Amino acid sequence: MHPSLIFVVAILSAFGLIASDVYLPAMPSMAVDLAVSDRLMPATISIYLLALATAQLGYGPLSDHYGRKPVLIAGILIYVAASIGCSTASGVNALLFWRLLQGVGAASGLVIGRAVIADLCDKTASAHVYAIVYPIVSLSPALAPAIGGHLAEAWGWRADFVFVGLFGLLAPALVLVFLPETAPKEKRHDKQAMLSGFGAVLADRSFRKYVVIVCSIYCAWFVYLTQSPFLFQHEGWSEAESGWLYLPLSACIIAANVVSKKLLGRVPYDVITGTGIAFFVCGGLSFVSIAFLQTTGIWTIILPMCLVSLANGSSLSLAVSGAVAGEHRRSATASGLVGFFQIGSAGLVALAISAVFGAGYDVLGWSVLVLGTITALAMMSSSKSETMASANSTGEPPQKL
Repeated sequence: MHPSLIFVVAILSAFGLIASDVYLPAMPSMAVDLAVSDRLMPATISIYLLALATAQLGYGPLSDHYGRKPVLIAGILIYVAASIGCSTASGVNALLFWRLLQGVGAASGLVIGRAVIADLCDKTASAHVYAIVYPIVSLSPALAPAIGGHLAEAWGWRADFVFVGLFGLLAPALVLVFLPETAPKEKRHDKQAMLSGFGAVLADRSFRKYVVIVCSIYCAWFVYLTQSPFLFQHEGWSEAESGWLYLPLSACIIAANVVSKKLLGRVPYDVITGTGIAFFVCGGLSFVSIAFLQTTGIWTIILPMCLVSLANGSSLSLAVSGAVAGEHRRSATASGLVGFFQIGSAGLVALAISAVFGAGYDVLGWSVLVLGTITALAMMSSSKSETMASANSTGEPPQKL
């Protein structure tokens, strides 16, 4: 892919994530201003994620039928309008409505950005492109809270949503100038094929394996995003200061992306993925061990999550690439399904954990460990199934290692 296309895809992926992260440091002050409890503030993230997830199911088939560019531009315009709506919300109900609509619009960039990569690249080439795109995208969880914290401290939390709306206006210009139509009319699916594509993608065993990996890592990430502002506040960090505490995590994501890119082609795809999952489990064990020892300090929050971020930078990007560029040959539909499961599960899990258990270090630690264990079990069981399938196809029993 040409560098200009990679940059456009990165922007399309980033503007949706910026909207979920930019106001994290301001959540405690938003709760006061909107007269709601701290326990309800994660709902503003969860409803955004649920809308972001559900809308992706529609954008994939729609872009397969009508083309990438017109569907994408329509989604971006919805996103910009909803961002301005969030900035003018007078109560929590209005904010939740505009956040829902904002998620619907943001889904267009995530789905169609991944579909464009799959349109132009095979699985291995896609992984190389993701290794470039993800470091750029990964800056958003770090830079967005840092920028949002300073904006909120200077002009209030509403300035955060004005910022993301203005950032969203950049996307249509880039799409019109640099992005070609990668789904020409002769390659588009008819309306009946739009619906049958879901079954074809879900029947792919490899797709299902990679989706479990993607969902578990992303759930852990968003549990951290919804829990950490209150943990940082408890440690005495201000809105502006706590925004910078996400930078080490993005540094780990970028480092893991760079290393993964260099290893692709020399180390088996799933070996790299499995190594990232091992770091994920180690991060969960570190959280729980520190909680058991009752050790306190800001580093007890940041360092274990850095281990999880290594999985975010390696296993997550590879799993997304593997799921979208699979044998099903339905890149946009697969992209929508990946996004639906990825972000939908993150929204539900983050909301459920906050609603049932509240915010706390123990809650964060055990959540990460359980999710890491699920990922490891999915990887191991899938590898065993693939070994058995390979043995059946050759008529020979699988060899023991």
